[in-house]
Amino acid sequence: MDNAAQKSYLFLPSGFYGRIWLKLWIATLLVFLPFLFNFLWGNHDWEWIRKGTPLFSGVFEGRFSQFILQNFLFEGRILPVFSIAAAFAFYSGAAVLLFRLWNLPPQKCIYLLPGLCLASSPYAISWLYFAFITLSSLSWVLVIAVAFYSLENLPRTHHPKLSFLAAVLLFALALGGYPPVINLMGVVFFTLILQSLCLQRLSVTFLFRHFIPHCIALFFGIAIFLFAQYLLKKYHLQHDTYNTAGIGFAELPDKLLLCLQAAVGQFFKSGGFITASYKYIGLCLFLLAIFRLWHQLPKRPANIALFFLSVAGMLFATVATLLVARDINQVLYQPRIDFFGLPFIYAFSSAVLLASDDRLIRNITAFALSALIAGNINTTAAAAKIWSQGFKAEMSFAERILTRLEDTSGFSPYRKYAFVQGGTLDFRSRFLIPGDSITAADGYTVTAPYIPWHLPSKAYLFYYPHNFVAADFDVYWSYVDPNQISLTPGLISYLQDKAAPWPDTAAVYTSPRTIVLTVSQDGEKRARLWLQKELSAGSFRT
Repeated sequence: MDNAAQKSYLFLPSGFYGRIWLKLWIATLLVFLPFLFNFLWGNHDWEWIRKGTPLFSGVFEGRFSQFILQNFLFEGRILPVFSIAAAFAFYSGAAVLLFRLWNLPPQKCIYLLPGLCLASSPYAISWLYFAFITLSSLSWVLVIAVAFYSLENLPRTHHPKLSFLAAVLLFALALGGYPPVINLMGVVFFTLILQSLCLQRLSVTFLFRHFIPHCIALFFGIAIFLFAQYLLKKYHLQHDTYNTAGIGFAELPDKLLLCLQAAVGQFFKSGGFITASYKYIGLCLFLLAIFRLWHQLPKRPANIALFFLSVAGMLFATVATLLVARDINQVLYQPRIDFFGLPFIYAFSSAVLLASDDRLIRNITAFALSALIAGNINTTAAAAKIWSQGFKAEMSFAERILTRLEDTSGFSPYRKYAFVQGGTLDFRSRFLIPGDSITAADGYTVTAPYIPWHLPSKAYLFYYPHNFVAADFDVYWSYVDPNQISLTPGLISYLQDKAAPWPDTAAVYTSPRTIVLTVSQDGEKRARLWLQKELSAGSFRT
């Protein structure tokens, strides 16, 4: 099949790329089969699961395009099987299109190996925790790939202005869906430069002209996103979150050093379901690909300078969100953020090596990818088992709490209470195999509970026949409104002297207007600190 024919059949079922996409999608669904038929949701999701995702319900955190696809396909509903299947359909399509952009030879095995390795990456597991945004987050990869494909084909299209505008709009929509996708946009941009410079051996002058539209499109896409953020904040429709709250210029030097450390450290940092073997095999592929790119590079000063700038740019792009984020703990080595960076460097490295004329390099790469895929399958199955056990444990925990409440003297499910939960419990990590590592960066992947940190009663009332909660707060006592709590002498005495972590009999306190659930020692401590602060301020009602 000639190149023209390949392009004309890019995603048609009768074409090579369409058939590869279908096979890759089916293979990916088989890898994630335990998640596909085991409907789980994380602590963000309780209201979304019940009521769906209205089109603009993500605007409060600046994600104005977050639920476009969810509403277009499923009228905003989060559906078992179909939501995840659709997400991986788009993600598999993105893998095929990216390898097409990286000029991977159109052969079935050559596409399926790196495609399945990317699609089954353990980083994708982190997005399955967020049922309300799984479809959106996995689909932005395809949106970005299509934008770059449009830009790469500007010289050959009959409508270059429309293609350019489409790319700008797609970049803006992707950023508006989840701002950390800026990492992936940078990674793909620099991989295209490296591929053109080293493998196609194009001159720096030609590349400068060729990538001007890419730079302009990225600039305008980011500008539209930032302008939308400005308007949302101006009209008080959005508040700052970890992925929209920026930093000042004075913080940049320290942040640049941190980004340098993270850009290198990400190749070695394991934890949770990101195993050391996955990291080190990927690192070997990356180093071998860089060596091949350097070997193919025409050794002229301008080429050498651009080569090192592009490699550095590709690495720094993976930590772009870290550079601008105010709260680094939310983004540093977090799998859901790193999903938009490192796996695609591995994928690009695989494409570079599989396109080599050296059979030994191709065979080594194929063997390494096969090992990675086998490891990914094992990791995904283990994650599904751990998540399922953790979910069942938490639902059992919720049932025991409700039973304890019902057995408490004076409690009535027909009355309305202010509900405060102090602390939370991690159940999933208890089902890890001894020796598995847990780091602070595992976050939602391993240690986050399914019962919400904010408004925890949503989980307890999800299956309960009556809503007995009038006011609900976070589990850290950070935003407990003293005006909605009946701070009686009995509650003061409980918080000061009697509260004890679950399953102690003193873990539950009820009064005619207030329920306090003490889940952990941390929750007990935070409750006492809150009480001291409010008593000092006198900002409560009795």
